Amino acid sequence: MAYNYKDVFYLSAAHETTSATYGSAGVEGIVPLDISAYVDPIARGKSRGTGLAIYKVFCDASSTEVGRIVPITQDGRMRVGLTVKEYATTGDAVSGITGDQLTCASDLLAWGMDFAGCTNDSPSTTNVTVSQCSTTDVFLKPSEEVPYIAVRDTLNWLFVTGASLSSDIHWSMRLECAQVTLDTNTLNQLLRTQTA
Repeated sequence: MAYNYKDVFYLSAAHETTSATYGSAGVEGIVPLDISAYVDPIARGKSRGTGLAIYKVFCDASSTEVGRIVPITQDGRMRVGLTVKEYATTGDAVSGITGDQLTCASDLLAWGMDFAGCTNDSPSTTNVTVSQCSTTDVFLKPSEEVPYIAVRDTLNWLFVTGASLSSDIHWSMRLECAQVTLDTNTLNQLLRTQTA
């Protein structure tokens, strides 16, 4: 498959992190996204196994589900990521994110971003428009040339607060993906890598 309009399609997801739940530093969230319809690691006869190639990830934070800007009083910080790592427990205010799972050192992390609320921006946003509020810093992403290929049934959307959220955040994500056929050696290597 190539990165083109014939092969690539969108997958979207949304989740809310509330200030009541994420009201302190170190609160974790693990939100599963089912991709089993696009992944089949078992070769059958002449047909080969398939995986989900993720070419691009777009993510935004807003104050409402209709997309209003995050309020200028928001002073939270959060690290957000998309991983193929499997977790026994999922949901908001759970634990289980350990080690390097939300860093570039993790082979299982497909995409990662840091979010800073308005009052944590530097320089101060006190005298700027609300549309300039909030910063996001994507520190890891797949590419058109080298997509991240998932061969597990679930992607997990990770959230960890670095500073408490002072207001609710509505997150939206869009993935540009393609279902790709994999030769046996590549599939086996991906299965080994993604079984950590």
